[in-house]
Amino acid sequence: MNSLGVITVTYNSGAVIDEFLVSLFAQVDVNWHLYVVDSSSQDNTCNKITAYNSEKITLIQQNENVGFAKGNNIGISRAIFDGCNELLLINNDTAFDKGFLTKLLKNRDCNPDLILTPKIYYPNKTTLWCAGGGFKPNRAYAAYHIGENEIDNGQYDSNYFCSFVPMCCVMIPVSAWLKVGQLDEKYFIYSEDADWFYRAKQLGIKLRYCFEPSLVHKVSSLTGGAKSKTGAWYGSRNRIYFLRKHFSGWLRYKFLSVYCGGMLIKLILRQYSFKEFGWRVSGAIQGFKL
Repeated sequence: MNSLGVITVTYNSGAVIDEFLVSLFAQVDVNWHLYVVDSSSQDNTCNKITAYNSEKITLIQQNENVGFAKGNNIGISRAIFDGCNELLLINNDTAFDKGFLTKLLKNRDCNPDLILTPKIYYPNKTTLWCAGGGFKPNRAYAAYHIGENEIDNGQYDSNYFCSFVPMCCVMIPVSAWLKVGQLDEKYFIYSEDADWFYRAKQLGIKLRYCFEPSLVHKVSSLTGGAKSKTGAWYGSRNRIYFLRKHFSGWLRYKFLSVYCGGMLIKLILRQYSFKEFGWRVSGAIQGFKL
């Protein structure tokens, strides 16, 4: 039995997968097994993975791009079927040092459902991308990263509970996963993590940010980021869907008004170009149809 199932979803990840695999195979003190769900990559991703010829890797190839949410659901279901009792959801555009998994697991306590997440840096290893996160009720429950774009001067060098982190790297006990349920596949990509952690929060499941260990994330190296057409369209679509799914009555109306009004303000302030604004409006319209 593999106690830790490592799940990653690839899509044309050939440029980043090598460093990820080197980092993972350096984790010799933990009994892990990697489940790679490939969303019909058109590059050399699968060739690089199969070249390892390792019994520690299960490659699950799809005939189409199934998206981040469904891809993770597929990998997690296989890991649970194989007997894993702990799950590590991790992006393959990450890199981490030897001993990373051991250090993260040391943050476990007697709470069987406790979720763990590490400190995450941009590639320069000094600027923070995420030191935990949460939701902003006054901004239509937008999810946010603690410490994002700050230089790390030790200001987040303590463990604490938070309510949201991106699923770039998160360790989830199978017991917690089964209580919260699968990722909502309607999101496809973006906001599925906010949806899942919002549901976990409603159930009282705890999430702990751990300042040790840390890893590097090559942010949006595979999706193009929030300003790309994909990021803008799905970002807007999924925010609308999230608000319509989780809120009703006057709260739904209030949060939808705040979000849509915010898009218009950002256009006026030239934080959005007309092209990006168009993508976001198109995505928002689709979000109302889900």
